[in-house]
Amino acid sequence: MKKLATLAVTLLLFSCNTGKKVVSNESAPEFKVLTVSEYKGKEKKMYEVIQNEAQLKALYAAVEDPEVPTIDFKKSRIVALFLGEKNSGGYGIAVDKVTEKDNVVWVTVKETKPAAGEMSTMAITRPFTIVKIHTTKPIEFK
Repeated sequence: MKKLATLAVTLLLFSCNTGKKVVSNESAPEFKVLTVSEYKGKEKKMYEVIQNEAQLKALYAAVEDPEVPTIDFKKSRIVALFLGEKNSGGYGIAVDKVTEKDNVVWVTVKETKPAAGEMSTMAITRPFTIVKIHTTKPIEFK
């Protein structure tokens, strides 16, 4: 009888579902880095979202790159990240991650700089990164 009671209590405990379901409306659109350089970026720090061929050609002309990629703007957008002018090398800017939440694509930007005492190029640099994101939804930065 004692075994039967223990079995009944055990079954009762296992049948209770106390776990919470976590529902997330966050996803991660695919992205691809197209161009990265420490030179030929813009003088001021800025982020740009490119939505058509004319803007893309203007962007690649501004960074003096003659090889403009072919982009299907019905499916993708281009993000250009400019760190601005720096007085030495060792600086960089990149996409850390891309997420989608509440119908908005969020691009998390990561900036790098030389560590204290680290040797770096003594030249004026203007780091930038150009990334293709597989989305047509609004893009915001953080």
